[in-house]
Amino acid sequence: MSDRPTVRFPAFPEPPEKKRHTWRVALVAALATLALLVPLVIALLLRRGDEAETPAVPAPPSSGTPSPSRPRAVPDGHIALATLQNATLTIPPWPKDNVRGPSGRLRFRDGVVPIEQETTPAPHGPPRGMEIVILDVAYGDLDRDGADETVARIGCLIEGGSQQVVAFDRNAAGRIVTMGTVVATTGAIRDIGAGSVRVSDDGVVTARVADYQVCCDDRTPQVWQRRGYRWAGGHFDQVSGPVRMALNPYVTDVAVTAGELVLGPAVDGFRYGTVAVTVRHVRGTRPAQALIEFFPSEGLERAGTAWPAVITGPRIPWMRVSLAPPPARGSHTYTFAFRRPAGISGGSLEIEAGGAGKASAALSDSMVWNNGATVAIRTAN
Repeated sequence: MSDRPTVRFPAFPEPPEKKRHTWRVALVAALATLALLVPLVIALLLRRGDEAETPAVPAPPSSGTPSPSRPRAVPDGHIALATLQNATLTIPPWPKDNVRGPSGRLRFRDGVVPIEQETTPAPHGPPRGMEIVILDVAYGDLDRDGADETVARIGCLIEGGSQQVVAFDRNAAGRIVTMGTVVATTGAIRDIGAGSVRVSDDGVVTARVADYQVCCDDRTPQVWQRRGYRWAGGHFDQVSGPVRMALNPYVTDVAVTAGELVLGPAVDGFRYGTVAVTVRHVRGTRPAQALIEFFPSEGLERAGTAWPAVITGPRIPWMRVSLAPPPARGSHTYTFAFRRPAGISGGSLEIEAGGAGKASAALSDSMVWNNGATVAIRTAN
């Protein structure tokens, strides 16, 4: 069946008998004319129905919307310092071998985010910073899109601390987005120069980095280098400057680990035991001497005759020994004997390690978070 509407026409009356031939001729002519008119009438009715049911297609707006061949506007990533200092920013994770702090979405006010402190901080390892601070900014076209981005030096600070240079941009909606970390104070890099971050005309971010971070009254000489980093493949890669830190005769990095101290059965009123202390040279100048310091709890004292010469100091109980150092980038384990009156229990032994140069002067340690250990003391019968 056709889906077109049916058109009905009125029937013609039968003509009188006396004029039958004349009306027959007229009827044939009328039918022929109707045969020609019916398709036209049907077509007109269908077209009128279609126009009534089909909604009009609006004309495309002429308000400046870019056509497919017209490039979209590039977001301006040049973010004023005052704006950055009072924005919610996504901060990348802080180095694991330096001062710790929160990361992710952080709300800055006047360039600062206070850090909530831990109720029971770990006795050794990187401490938690007091605040995160936007230190300074620089600008340049990092991704070569024809518009500037923002590069900020940010610190997680507690009398010095971690730093990282972070790049920011804006998305198409105008919101601030984080591109990533350019360089951070981790490994051999322990400091980033204030106001040293620059962006070259070809989009390379450069910064002065050092092997040691001075604080307070510290006068340790630092080794400085300028290194450059380029945005590529969704991250920053070093493209210029030294890739290794030059040796600094005043700076070392040693680490210490120790096992527990087990005091055995009582003999003549004392319990005896030994502790193994491992000192490792991580990087920097290899010490001419390994320095190990002990801070014993109540009643604990050295035992036996195998101890090296002991230097005592103003902090009592306290003692320091000087030993042959571990090999470069290697480790050495030293064993020390202790005793304690049998009636005393519990307690601990604090150990710290460092290095000294040929003139017996103590070297500055570039990462002090790894050169201490807390030894638990227990008894065994």
